[in-house]
Amino acid sequence: MERVRGNLPILLIWIAVSALLILITRGQIATGMGWDPDDQLRLVQLRDWLGGQSWFDTTQYRIGEPDSQPMHWPRWVEVPLALLVLLLNPLIGPAAAETTAMVVVPLITLGLAMWLVARITEQVFDRPVAILAATLTATSVPIVAQIRPMRVDHHGWQIVLALTALWTMFWPDKRKGGIALGAALALWLSISLEGLPISAAFIVLLVWRWVFQTEEGVRLFWTLLSFLSVSVLLYLGSQGGFDIAINYCDALSPSHLLACTAGAAVILPAIKWLPANIPMRVACLGLAGVPALAIFYSLSPQCVGGAFNTMDPLVREYWLVNVLEGLPIWYQNGKTMVTLLGGSIIVGLGSLIYIARVRPERIDRDRLFVLVYAFLWALVLSLLVQRATAVAAAFALPFLAWVVRQAFLRARGIKNGLTRIFATAAVVLLIMPGPLAIALFNSVSVEDEKIEDEAENTMCKSDESLHRLNALPRANILSPFDYGPRILLLTPHSVLATSHHRNDQAMGDQIRIFTASPNMARSLLEAHNIRYIVACDGEAELGIYAKRHPEGLWARLVEDEKPDWLQPVHIRDNDLHIWRVMAKDLPNDF
Repeated sequence: MERVRGNLPILLIWIAVSALLILITRGQIATGMGWDPDDQLRLVQLRDWLGGQSWFDTTQYRIGEPDSQPMHWPRWVEVPLALLVLLLNPLIGPAAAETTAMVVVPLITLGLAMWLVARITEQVFDRPVAILAATLTATSVPIVAQIRPMRVDHHGWQIVLALTALWTMFWPDKRKGGIALGAALALWLSISLEGLPISAAFIVLLVWRWVFQTEEGVRLFWTLLSFLSVSVLLYLGSQGGFDIAINYCDALSPSHLLACTAGAAVILPAIKWLPANIPMRVACLGLAGVPALAIFYSLSPQCVGGAFNTMDPLVREYWLVNVLEGLPIWYQNGKTMVTLLGGSIIVGLGSLIYIARVRPERIDRDRLFVLVYAFLWALVLSLLVQRATAVAAAFALPFLAWVVRQAFLRARGIKNGLTRIFATAAVVLLIMPGPLAIALFNSVSVEDEKIEDEAENTMCKSDESLHRLNALPRANILSPFDYGPRILLLTPHSVLATSHHRNDQAMGDQIRIFTASPNMARSLLEAHNIRYIVACDGEAELGIYAKRHPEGLWARLVEDEKPDWLQPVHIRDNDLHIWRVMAKDLPNDF
C-alpha cells in the first residue's frame, strides 16, 4: 500500500499528461495513421500478422514484387498493439480498435518512461526531485516526439529499455541487477541494433570495474550470461530457427550470437575464477575477443563495415545521406538543433556542471558517477546520431529536475515581491527552453510563400488524395519512398520501394527510373511490372532527382515533356499526378 501511495503522484501526472497529448494530437488520431513512414509500415506489418501472415515471416510482399524481402523489424513491439486490437475489435470494430491501440500503447510507454525516470532520480536525489523529473519528461521534445499517440514504431520502447538498463545499475543485489540488465539489453538489441552503443557503454563500465578496480564481477557475470541467454531465446522466438547461413548486418543474427557465445566461453569462467590480478584479467579479456572477432568475421565479413555496408551505392548517395535522423547534429538545421538539444540535454549538461561546482551534500558519489557516465556517453552519441537525442534527454532529466527545484526554491526565497515573481517565472526557461525557442524561431523566420508551397504539397500527398487511388485497378505503383507505406495502408496496391533499407535493390531501381533517360526508365518499369507512376511536384526526393539529372525521366515530367508511353490519369477530387505506363504491345491511346 505504501508503494502504491508513493507512485500515486506519478500516476496522476501521467493521466494529466496523457489527456493533454490526446488533445494536442487529436488531428493525427483522427486520421488513424502513424506520424511517419516507420509508424505506417509498422501498422501494415501488424495488419499482415493479424490477417494471417506467420509470426516468423516479416516479409512485405507488396513492396518490390516479386523479389520482396523481409523487414528488419521483429514483431515484439507489435505484441501489445495486437493484444489491444484483438481485445477491442469485438466491442468497437477493427478501425476504432486499431486507432485506440495506437493511442493507448504509446501512452503506456510514456507512463513507464516517467516511472523509470523517477526511480532513477531517487537513487541520487530526494523524492521531490524524482517526482519533478518524472513530470519534466513530458516537456522534453526529443522524448515526446518518440512517445506520443499514434507513434507506434520501436523508438519509444528503446527509451524505456535504456532507462530500465540504467535503473538496474543501482540495484544493490548485483546478481538480480545483472540478470535484469542483461535481459533489458538483449530485448533492446533484439528490437533494434540502434541500442548497441549505449548497451556497450554499460558493459564497458562493468568490465572496467572488474579489470581495473578488481571487483569480483558478479554483476558483470550475470549481465553477460543473461544477455546471451535471452538474446538466443528472443532470436529463436522471432525467427523460428537458427540458420547460420542467414546473417543480416542490421539486426541480431547467428553470426552475432555465435561470436558472443565464443567470447562468453572464455570470459565467463575468467570472471568466476580469476584472482584480483589486473594483468591476468586484461589478458583474458583480450583472449576472449579473438574467437569472437574471428567467428564474426568468418560468418559475416560483409558486416565489418557497419549495418549499411552492403547497401547499393546509389541508394547510399541519394537516400541514406539525406536521412537526417541518422546524421550528426551539425548536419541538422538550426531549428532542429534547438528542438533536440535546447531542452533537457543542454540544461541537463549545465546542471551537471553546476552540481560539480557546488558539490551538494547527501548525494551518493558512486551513484552520481553512474548517472553522469550514462548521460555523458548518451550525450556524445546524440551529437553523432540525431535519433539518439531521446535517450540523452531521458538521462539528463534527473540533473534538470534538481537544478529546477533549486532555482524555484531560491526564487521563492527572494523578499522583493516583483523580483520574486519574475525569478519564479524565469524557471520556466529552465524547464522548456527548447519549445520556447522554437516558438520564437517560428515567429520570426517563416515566409508566407514557403508556407503556401508546403500547404499545396501537403494537399497533393494527403491521405484523401492517396485514398482516391482505390479507383484504379490493383497494380504495382512507382511513387516517392515516403508515399509507399500510406499507399499500402490505404489501398490494395503494391509499391516498388519504401524508405526502408533492406529492400535496397528495389530502392536503387526506383532511383534509376526517375533519373534515367525515358527509354531506359521504361525498361526498368517493365521489368518491375509497374503500371502507374504517382507523385507530387514539390516532393523533396524528386527535387533531388530533377536537379542532378535534368535529362532524366522526372525532370522531363516536371517540364511537361512526358514520353508518349505515359498516359495521364485523372481521378476526381485528387491532387496527385498520375501516369499510366503503357505496355509496349498496346497502342498509346489504350
